Amino acid sequence: MTAYFLLSLSILSATANNLLLHKFGNRGLDGLSGALLFNAAVSGVWIALLGAAAALTGGLAFDAASVQWGMLYGGVTAAFLLFKMQAMASGPVSLTSFIGCASLLISTGFGVFVLGEAASAAQAAGVALLMIALFLIISPKSDQATRTWKLWCAGFFVCSAAVGIIFKLHQRSDSAAKISEMMLAAALTSAVVFIAAAFAASGRRRLPALPAGAWPYILGSGLFGCVYNRLNIFLAGRLPSVVFYPTFNGAVILLSTLCGLLLFRERLRARQTIGMIAGIAALLLASGAFDSFFA
Repeated sequence: MTAYFLLSLSILSATANNLLLHKFGNRGLDGLSGALLFNAAVSGVWIALLGAAAALTGGLAFDAASVQWGMLYGGVTAAFLLFKMQAMASGPVSLTSFIGCASLLISTGFGVFVLGEAASAAQAAGVALLMIALFLIISPKSDQATRTWKLWCAGFFVCSAAVGIIFKLHQRSDSAAKISEMMLAAALTSAVVFIAAAFAASGRRRLPALPAGAWPYILGSGLFGCVYNRLNIFLAGRLPSVVFYPTFNGAVILLSTLCGLLLFRERLRARQTIGMIAGIAALLLASGAFDSFFA
């Protein structure tokens, strides 16, 4: 399988995950405790998939560093999955997808200002353009942007950026080759965090039951989420950033928008449409895809 085939699979998996969470809409869940338990079950799917993959490929070789990276990633992933689920369930899938994808620029800024990576004038212009695009997209005048949705999206944005930073630091560490070990430790950590939080949120001695109708979404979200995250770690080290990042994020935005319009009959205001277009252009500029035109 070529890297570009895997990139296509990652894009389709990320889009499918977004659509599943939006379609499910937390139906039948027992409030926050139910949502937390839902995500614990999703983490369980990750554990099963990663464990099965390890058994088929010769097992895993854990060390202290890979476990520590996994626990850090797992804690952030727990928050990421909760914020993403709540944001997708309470707002338009296209705009929510864009906000999550736009967090890539925070990870990029970390690389530039903390790790000392180079940044061009075109990339700086992309950051400025993104700020304008986000203002247009989440304008308070939008009839699709509730206060609750904005809060969930803010958490989704921050956690998405944190995941990118963790991946960047992990790939610079001595545990860079142990991606599967790190992801499995992360899945175990997030499952424990979610179950503990679900107990605390329920206020009861037992966890609420998940409705039967939630299980297809748990299995689907677990599968697609695990696939695209695992592929993205691999692809980030195989494809140039000017190819991988704009292609993945831009394609997920466009596909999510198209599916939102066709499947959920979402409607975009004129300023939101302009913001979406400007945002995609901003991601391309920030990635360095147009640097050669300004050289």
